[in-house]
Amino acid sequence: MLQIQDVVKTFGRQTAVDGVSLDLEPGVVGLIGHNGAGKSTLLQMLATLTVPTRGRILLDGQDIVAKPEAMRRRLGYLPQDFGVYPHLTAREFLQYFAALKGVGDKRRVRQLLELVNLHEHADRAAAGFSGGMRQRLGIAQALLNDPDVLIVDEPTAGLDPEERLRFRRLLGDLGAKRLVIVSTHIVSDVENMASRLAILRQGRLVAFETPEAMLARAAGQVWTSLLSPEAYEALRGQVRVLQAQPQGGQMQVRIAHASRPCADAQPAQPTLEEALMAQRYADAQVAA
Repeated sequence: MLQIQDVVKTFGRQTAVDGVSLDLEPGVVGLIGHNGAGKSTLLQMLATLTVPTRGRILLDGQDIVAKPEAMRRRLGYLPQDFGVYPHLTAREFLQYFAALKGVGDKRRVRQLLELVNLHEHADRAAAGFSGGMRQRLGIAQALLNDPDVLIVDEPTAGLDPEERLRFRRLLGDLGAKRLVIVSTHIVSDVENMASRLAILRQGRLVAFETPEAMLARAAGQVWTSLLSPEAYEALRGQVRVLQAQPQGGQMQVRIAHASRPCADAQPAQPTLEEALMAQRYADAQVAA
């Protein structure tokens, strides 16, 4: 188990992570938040790249701030700005990182190239790889030491839809026997593979629950309606419009609201992203 206990990280007067506490077990955990929410800073603390200003992080009871090697031996990490050595082939790249990590089993490189579906490109220079191929090579290097904890920061940024789907499937499979933490601001990246979602907002943890629980909580808060342009303009300033699409001279809209926003609005089954937006809108209304 990975335990995060009241962790705070400040940079001067700015608080990037503000009192986050989480207990994480094997499976895929989605860490969701807008850019600047504190996701990368939290992941860097988990990866022992920076230390908390306050609080503790424990891996199976061991304090990884006091004993960072306890985490590093069991960690695989793919940062957001992962880069490759362009003049090395995929095989040479993994062999180099295997040597750095003390992985002596030469079969491991071949196994991982097959796992991430790069075995047919093993002897190609990484400079010619697509964004998705580079990300898969990054996952392979993160898995060299067969880690118990895999941390992946914004893994699908810049990938085309097909590569994004392939990458999500790979991460879901990897979560079957280890803790996989996937940081993203794209909700669809984790909604079908994460068993739990941790939502960060301005450095604070505002929710930690299953996708099913989030969807259930949003029931009755998302509506659909077909409106005239005039009715739409009159309504949009009073409610949170999630989506608006022209349709035959009218506007097909999806709306987040605690009650029926207009006479002909019908309840809609929310997507996970809509559920999160509806909850944020509801929180803002309460705060106001």
